[in-house]
Amino acid sequence: MKIIANYLRKQTVKTTLVVLMLLFLLMVGTLFTSTLRAIARGVLPPELLFIELSLRSVDVLSILIPLSFYLGLLVSMSQMYRNQEAVMMHTFGLSIKDMMRAFAPLVATVFVLMLLIALVVSPHAAKISKELTSEANEKISLMGLTEGKFQKFFSNEGVIFVEKIDPETKRVENIFANIHHPDRVDTVTAEYGFQFEEKNQKYIALFNGYRNEGKPGTKEYQMMKFDRNDIKLPDLDAEIAALDEKSKPTMDLVKSVDVIEQAQLHWRLSPAFSVLVLFLLAMALAKTSHREAKFINLVLGILGYVVMINLLTIGHSLLEQGKISMSLGLWWVYLLVALYAFWRIRKLDGPKIGDQLAGVNS
Repeated sequence: MKIIANYLRKQTVKTTLVVLMLLFLLMVGTLFTSTLRAIARGVLPPELLFIELSLRSVDVLSILIPLSFYLGLLVSMSQMYRNQEAVMMHTFGLSIKDMMRAFAPLVATVFVLMLLIALVVSPHAAKISKELTSEANEKISLMGLTEGKFQKFFSNEGVIFVEKIDPETKRVENIFANIHHPDRVDTVTAEYGFQFEEKNQKYIALFNGYRNEGKPGTKEYQMMKFDRNDIKLPDLDAEIAALDEKSKPTMDLVKSVDVIEQAQLHWRLSPAFSVLVLFLLAMALAKTSHREAKFINLVLGILGYVVMINLLTIGHSLLEQGKISMSLGLWWVYLLVALYAFWRIRKLDGPKIGDQLAGVNS
């Protein structure tokens, strides 16, 4: 039994690591793109690119590790069934429940790892990210721009172009800006400009230019010549505030009476408890036959994962809105998936050969 248990765990770990590596590389590419976009908008200075990427990657692991473990277990066990290895194990008296007991040490290890990441490491990484972003808010300036290049800066649809930047005097020359507002679009050109700060808000003062404002698709346009025109630079407060509940230590959330922070606590627990539930679901869906479609159980497994994640997301949103009791939390999602998994395992896990023989002899 010990040899078989080690074999089962070894095959699952190998497959899980391969899946985790592929998903992590894919996710890092997405994070890299979004971080570059933040730098282009002036939300982050360029020197924080790789630091911010590393900190955000920690948060991604709380999603990827449960998913990778789930897919690794499902794929490895399904392959054993198709190769008749698992069938032979059943023939010699090893039931699905016995296999689950063999996986127990591995599941416990991943469960504890996810508790550590979700409750300690990820909030600490979010806190560091918030501190770095706050410091960048004090230092960020027009130096976040690049000479001779159009960049998104004022909004997702607005752009700015500067021909020359002087880092020492914070002076920019030959500026073009296209700024989108809810009711109009402003196009501004200026000979030069400087950055200044007033009431903890950064502005750029443009000199000797023109401002053309109006609504696209209409003839309502106005052109003005100005000696000076001040433009508000992007405010990072909203970006930083979004990290507040994520960056707080877990013990602060436990003691908090705020609904959003209590909902965040339940959300932090979800990766670890998802490992337990997904383990049961993988064991329930892994049993297959070579006569069935090759990837049918993998498709069903992914569908089951999507349904569970959607239920968790909906539950988290309802918790934040106060529409679900905090005592109920997200436990109802785990219970639903676990009950289905236990029902399917009970249905699939027939009696052992020894039990069958005993029944025949009697």
